Order: sequence, then C-alpha cells, then structure tokens
Amino acid sequence: MNATVSPVAAPKHSPSGREPAARRKPTSRARAAHVPAPTATPQRSGATTLFAVSFASAMSDADIAVLASTLGLVTHMHPKLHDSPTSPGVVRLDFYSGLFLTRGPFEGQWVLEGRTWGHPSPSTVHDWHLSAAAAALQLDPTVAVPKRLAVATSGSSTRPVGRAANKRLARIGCRILGRE
Repeated sequence: MNATVSPVAAPKHSPSGREPAARRKPTSRARAAHVPAPTATPQRSGATTLFAVSFASAMSDADIAVLASTLGLVTHMHPKLHDSPTSPGVVRLDFYSGLFLTRGPFEGQWVLEGRTWGHPSPSTVHDWHLSAAAAALQLDPTVAVPKRLAVATSGSSTRPVGRAANKRLARIGCRILGRE
C-alpha cells in the first residue's frame, strides 16, 4: 500500500493585503461590530396586520366553544402555570396567514387580528374578515360587519356551458381512450 502526501495547497481566492477592502470578506470581529442592538419593544418578525375585529365578551367556556366551532380556533385560555404572553387563540388561514385572538386594552375586550407574512389576494382577505366579524357578532351584537365586495361579472362566460362543454369533454374522452 502506497500513500502519497500532497503539499497543502493555498485556497484559490485567498484574501491578501493587495485586494481592495470592499472585496475582502469581513472577519468575525468586523461582523460582531455590525450587529444591531436589540430594541426595547419586541417585533413580530415582519407580520402585517390585515384587519382587526374588536368585540366584548366575558369569554366563558361557552363563548370559547362558539369561536372554536365557528372559526376552528385553537385556544389555550387557561394556562396552567402563569399568564402566558402568547395569543390565547389562533387559527391558520393559509400557509402564510393566521387569525389571532388577543386581549383588548380593557378587561372583557377582545380582538380578532388577521396577520400575514405573505401576500394574499384582497378578496381572500375580505372573506377572512367577514368570517371573523360573523364569529364575533355571535358573541357581541354591536360588532360592525364589513360589507360584501361586489362581484365583477363579465358579459361572456369564461368556461363553455351546456352542449359545448359536453361536446368538448366527449372529444377529450375519445382522445384518451384512443377512439379518434
């Protein structure tokens, strides 16, 4: 068995004193100097609040059951060890969005907040807003419900209807089965 030892090769693009400072990678000491100082108020890591529905409720077990069944809200209203700073309830709306139940500024005040980290369409956001308002309306009759968006319809159909649709599907079926 023969073993060959090769000399240690220098990296192809090693930093040298001849390179301009802008092209050199910063050292760990330089990176530590550029770390921003933590802020006093915690941030929600880029979430955008889409809407907020305020309502008043004593939030009894029956009220929690109404929200859970209407919205599919996952709740943890009674923490075992201490008051938790997290949201007492949450439901996932899509991959990047959620509906959060938060405590309001006064005792008995609650807010359903729609937050996103993505870019949902305005019509989808409006539907979520309507659902949240409808659920809050069951607990507090003074909740303002937003108006439905007007559906814009064009003069022509975007999909074939009636006999045209059946003929088209029949042709596709024949092609698939190899009868044509």
